[in-house]
Amino acid sequence: MSSLLDDVSRMIASPVSRRKMLGMVGSAVGGAMLSSLGFRAAAFGQNTPDWAKCKPGQTACGSTCCNSNQVCDNGVCCAKGTNNCGGGLCCPPGQINCNGKCCAGTCTNKVCCAKGTTYCGGSCCASGKVCSNGICCPSGQTNCNGRCCAGPCCNEKCCAKGESCCGNKCCGCGQACCNGVCCAPGSTCCSNTCCAGVCCNGKCCEQNYICCDNQCVPKTASKNGKC
Repeated sequence: MSSLLDDVSRMIASPVSRRKMLGMVGSAVGGAMLSSLGFRAAAFGQNTPDWAKCKPGQTACGSTCCNSNQVCDNGVCCAKGTNNCGGGLCCPPGQINCNGKCCAGTCTNKVCCAKGTTYCGGSCCASGKVCSNGICCPSGQTNCNGRCCAGPCCNEKCCAKGESCCGNKCCGCGQACCNGVCCAPGSTCCSNTCCAGVCCNGKCCEQNYICCDNQCVPKTASKNGKC
């Protein structure tokens, strides 16, 4: 009897017309009487509204009923303190639905990356690392043929930090690159040739020679290093 009174109270409070409300109350009373006689209301083709099926202490929510420890959010029963994030998933405030799971960070290509991390080729780079062509590398390094490289990437070969790329080779620190060749330390590139001496007007002077008036002359012919 108390259940019937609860149903009637919900019907009266529902946002329907007076005529429809009276019809629903009549159906509920009639159904209760038939039920007391052992008949099922469904056998008479009666359709009880979804919200009228809720038990005492429950709240109507779309086509279902929420318990006392739940709230109705856009037709979905969510635990108190959570929100409807779509797809029937309830998440804490500030989180989103990422491929059917609650995500507190960002969702990219169905991958959830926590706050402070960065999406990179199907995974997430930890804080302090950067994404370089699909792999996570320490800051200042780049992807070179699938691995992180601190120096320049030379024809898919990783050069050490401080080295330079020369054709297909890595020149060491202090070495000049001359026409695809790494010159010896201390040498320069003079007219596309490694020069251990002085480059004078495009000509490489021999060692112990200096450039004087655009010509290579022996140091002994100079006066205190001057022409």
